[in-house]
Amino acid sequence: MSRILVVDDEPAIVAGIQSLLELHDIESEGAWDCESAEERISAEFFPIILADLRMRSDEDGFRLLDAVKRISPNSRVATMTAYADAATEARLRDRGSELILHKPFEEDELMAALREMLAAIEAAASAHVSDSELYEATLSTLESISRGRYHFTKDEAEELVQDTWVLFLEKRASVRAPKEWLTGTLRNLCRQEIDRRCRDRQRVPEIVPETFTPADDEVLAVRQALERLDPRSRELCTLIGLEQRSYEEVVATAGIPIGSVGPLYMRAKQRLRKAMDN
Repeated sequence: MSRILVVDDEPAIVAGIQSLLELHDIESEGAWDCESAEERISAEFFPIILADLRMRSDEDGFRLLDAVKRISPNSRVATMTAYADAATEARLRDRGSELILHKPFEEDELMAALREMLAAIEAAASAHVSDSELYEATLSTLESISRGRYHFTKDEAEELVQDTWVLFLEKRASVRAPKEWLTGTLRNLCRQEIDRRCRDRQRVPEIVPETFTPADDEVLAVRQALERLDPRSRELCTLIGLEQRSYEEVVATAGIPIGSVGPLYMRAKQRLRKAMDN
């Protein structure tokens, strides 16, 4: 997956955007002023640079556009701004900004714009890339998604990657952005496999043995404590603690905003411990 450089003079904004990109399996680097951004684009190629217009001065965004044109002319720049009028936008486009995002914008709006830019870059690059070269270029990324994010074993991850490639080869002629298509399809297959396993576990009747070992006692205590929790706390402890779901999956399953998952899960764990102690 292509790396994106995020540039803003507010570190919290840079960190927030990087966290959002990470949720979508997009690698990124951060910079907090025009100078540090220039250092990074001099050291590494970033196909997309997402930069604020106003940083230490009103002209920083324009200075960065000039630097990109000079140092990394093949990079594409998306400019974030809350102040641009029609004249400023025209000036930005003349200096090389391909996309202008008006603050405040929704996360979905940002991701859709970045994915469209990445797809255009990838389509141009993959026009001359063979399937075998594409396979080699994407293999480590696909395996890291299935093993790192979804916690499948090495053998399970390899099987999921191969299933993804079988589907890709069947639809090759209609795929515009192969890397995006492969990563998106793999994530869907991983979620489907997790859902299938959860359904299979629910269909297996629970058998409580007559003789308990210490481990059995602990399992039973956790189950009893879970039953005493409120529905949301029980759901969070089950999804994250027992089923090892990612925060992204919890958002999709439980409908909780991504920024609230961590704090709510911490409180749910505290309630669970208290229920086990009582």
